[in-house]
Parts: sequence; C-alpha cells; structure tokens
Amino acid sequence: MKTHAIPLFLALSLATGHVLAHGEAPQAVHGGLVQEAQEMWLELVVKGTEVTVYVLDEARKPVPASQIVGTATVLVGGKSYKVDLSPTGANSVQGTLPVAATSQIVATVSLKIGGKAATARFTNKA
Repeated sequence: MKTHAIPLFLALSLATGHVLAHGEAPQAVHGGLVQEAQEMWLELVVKGTEVTVYVLDEARKPVPASQIVGTATVLVGGKSYKVDLSPTGANSVQGTLPVAATSQIVATVSLKIGGKAATARFTNKA
C-alpha cells in the first residue's frame, strides 16, 4: 500500500501545481461567466438574444478582436443554437440568438485566437 501512496501523492501535487499556474480567474468585468481556455480567459455574457465573448490573454491583457473568430453553442429551452461570433469591440466578439436566453446559461464557446484554438464550457444554473 505504501508504494502506491507516494506516486499518487506526487501525481496529485503536480496536477495541483498546474491548475494554480495561471492563478485565480479574473473577475467578470461585464457581468458574465469566466472560464480558462487554453491559456486564455474568456468571459461569456448572454443578455436576451445577444451573445458576447470577451477575451483576455494569460497575462489578463485584452486580445484584439481582429484576431478572434468562432462560434458559441447555447442551450435555450432544451434546444441548442449555434451562433457565429464576429468582432464588435476592442477585445470581444458577438452574435445573435434566434430566441431570447433564459437566466440559466449552458454554452460552449469555440474560438480561434490568432490561429490557436480555444474552447470553454460555461454553466450557470440560476
């Protein structure tokens, strides 16, 4: 038993170090949900039919919207909607849902940021 405890402890301590390497998530400046995605920070804001994703790099600096393309798949009322996202602000991309979202958000955002893929899943059970 003792021989298994040391490798398990070592594996867990290495995994924890990796998670803490990027620090805590930045605050949601725009009132959305924040997730890490491949060394980037994404903030998803869904209001009515509007879907906006703000992007910060690993150092929490805004990524120019001109470098961002992608989609969001949002679940509304049990139905999934794919939304194309286009640059709209300094560091955000935006798209429109065909129906208004509820207060419960379940979404997957898939972006290419400067040619690098970044994907995050967001869940807010209101």
